Amino acid sequence: MPAPRFHGWFVVAAAAAVLLFRLGGPALWDDDEPKNAACSLAMLDSGDWVVPTFNGRLRVEKPPLVNWLQIGGYTLCGRNETGARLSSALLTIGTCLLTWRIGCLLLGPAVGLLGGLVMATCVGTAVVGRAATPDAPLTFFTTLAFYLFVCGGGGRDTGCTRLSAWSAAGVGMACGAAVLTKGPVGVVLPLVAFLLFAIWRQSGTAGGWREKVTNLRPLTILCVAMGVALPWYAWVTIRTDGLWLHGFLIVHNVGRFTATMEGHSGSLLYYPGIVAIGLFPWSIVLAAMLAHATAVLRSTRDDDRRAATQLLVCWMLAWIGSFSCAGTKLPGYIWPAYPALAIGTALFLVDWARGRVACFDWCPDPGRASELVMRLAWSILALTGLGFTIGLPIAAAQFAPGGEWLGLFGLIPLVAAWIAWQCQSHGARQWSLATVAGGACLFVTLMASIAAESFSHAQGPRTLVEQLREPSQDCRWACLWNVPPSLVFYTGALIEKLDTAADVADHLLRHPLARVVIDSRQEQLVGSVLPTGCGVLARVPTLTNHDYLLIGRLPLVPDDPPLALLQ
Repeated sequence: MPAPRFHGWFVVAAAAAVLLFRLGGPALWDDDEPKNAACSLAMLDSGDWVVPTFNGRLRVEKPPLVNWLQIGGYTLCGRNETGARLSSALLTIGTCLLTWRIGCLLLGPAVGLLGGLVMATCVGTAVVGRAATPDAPLTFFTTLAFYLFVCGGGGRDTGCTRLSAWSAAGVGMACGAAVLTKGPVGVVLPLVAFLLFAIWRQSGTAGGWREKVTNLRPLTILCVAMGVALPWYAWVTIRTDGLWLHGFLIVHNVGRFTATMEGHSGSLLYYPGIVAIGLFPWSIVLAAMLAHATAVLRSTRDDDRRAATQLLVCWMLAWIGSFSCAGTKLPGYIWPAYPALAIGTALFLVDWARGRVACFDWCPDPGRASELVMRLAWSILALTGLGFTIGLPIAAAQFAPGGEWLGLFGLIPLVAAWIAWQCQSHGARQWSLATVAGGACLFVTLMASIAAESFSHAQGPRTLVEQLREPSQDCRWACLWNVPPSLVFYTGALIEKLDTAADVADHLLRHPLARVVIDSRQEQLVGSVLPTGCGVLARVPTLTNHDYLLIGRLPLVPDDPPLALLQ
């Protein structure tokens, strides 16, 4: 193992490779990325950093901290995908460093190093950490709150944890920034985790649970957090006559928790499945990690390890447990729990490398049992790599023709699993872990950059706008029924929403540079009323079963003929 003074650099190097390599290559995906990115551009252009808007209308879904951070990215990198994503990537590198430090403080340098590497090289970090969404800032600020809590004494002692006023104020400031990022969850769920931990720790010690809760200074944390966040919330409420606050709190907080919105539902098994995917490739030991944590909690031999594990469990339960009860479920909701999952995974793997896995003590031969479990883990990793080797070329043939070679990426976990198996056979367990860490870093980096860019290269509104002969800002844009959020970002213009096919015809007649975007399912509806001389200027596929069509006046003597006339 490298000297502890170099551990942080290893974590930074791995995280930077995963998060910064070709950061702006893939197009903005889903709805959230382009909505946040376009909202930030609107703030930058208008000079109004208080009231968030999207496509000329009030946007009530999110507070503005992510937009303020993205404005900094645009200033450094330009009005592009890299500028929109830079703040998320940099803050996620910070989250990986905080994970490393928390692991060191709670469980020692070996667990800290591997915990930081697990956080840096899992699929969830490669996806969410590179996205222009509030999830990366939220995870950074809540992880910072846990780091300050641990520095203040939480999670490490056997007696009555007591935070100083300064520690509580620091935790409150971090939570306040989280509230400015994504709302009340930024302070409520960290407080829930701290209070659960305090109550759990009181069992078998002097003093009642009320004293332990009071010693954590929850009111100080809450008041400081509100002091950080409340000025903007009050200001935007006044500026919008309460419309923003009502839409955000009632619709997008209470409404999302109590009911399913936008089709994002799921059972109680939804988030365990998301964790298995998001923590890959380290999730190959997810079940063993949970069993090991349970054994540590039941042990009476090492109270410091038990206290640390209790804090990690409370951290995970606060996020995963809360959102498992919510009506609306999305993968990014539980990403703030990943640092705790990473440290827990590192604890199991380090104990395995040292031959002290507690969860197999009940077996007649604990050493052989742990060996078999890790053989199974390497086999799962190899089979998953084989699945990518076969599946990626099939997917590329349909959605990214010419990218069938991406199946080679699946060889990385396959080879890493074989090397880890061989290292274990020769007693070099630490080299098994180093091999998986290196393979994970290379695999998720290439998947999040090269593979994602290949699949987005000929997909969606970015490609549509790139095919224009004139600047997109000079056109008069409209969409029938639904406005794709990414179209707002890539055109840099306001997009009018049309309700009927007749509205499409009228829009095309009124403006010489009128452009209307529809999807292929509306083609026959629009074709019956299309004005003479208008047709399809461009057609691009999407990752679904329909295309986007760009309609406008056909050029009289085109250099490149339009794709088709609507019939």
